[in-house]
Amino acid sequence: MTTNTSYGTWCNRVSPYSTSPDVDVLDYINGGDSDWRELLEESGALDAIKRAYRDAIEAALPPGVSLCGDEFIGPAYPDDDEFDGYPTDENDTLDFAAMIEDIDLAAIVDREEPLTLRDIGQNVLKSGAKDPAKAAAAAMARHGVKPMKFLPHPESGRPRALFRSGDVTAALAARPGRGHRTDLKDETA
Repeated sequence: MTTNTSYGTWCNRVSPYSTSPDVDVLDYINGGDSDWRELLEESGALDAIKRAYRDAIEAALPPGVSLCGDEFIGPAYPDDDEFDGYPTDENDTLDFAAMIEDIDLAAIVDREEPLTLRDIGQNVLKSGAKDPAKAAAAAMARHGVKPMKFLPHPESGRPRALFRSGDVTAALAARPGRGHRTDLKDETA
């Protein structure tokens, strides 16, 4: 059985101006417009962003060390070589800020944010169609991308499909014609 101890809090080991990674996410999205922030909250994307950010932090930590709430917990008596390869500070203790500095919160938000069919048609597909939402609906159906959630449209009240941006991007990147041609075969082989 391993005895665990606290290695410090988010505030004193990573960011003196923040109490937790969840607060960092809220600070980041508060730069967006109010409709976008509301859509993140209503769609559940905000919670997904917080989870994805925490998962990225956990992946950056040494085995046996975790972020529990706002506190880093790990073995009270680690082996001498247990944290080899992980950054340390001037006191020869784990440098949590250095471990997580390469985590790109913007990329996480971009991947998890909800997109409407109109967003997909206009901004992702760059459709010149009269109704870009219809072009996006056809593309999402063709590539098997399912909505993450349906919410009432703010004006009509009709159900509005929301798609996870990362799912849309992945499906469009995998479509035929992206990269090497697959319809050509080497006839000499």
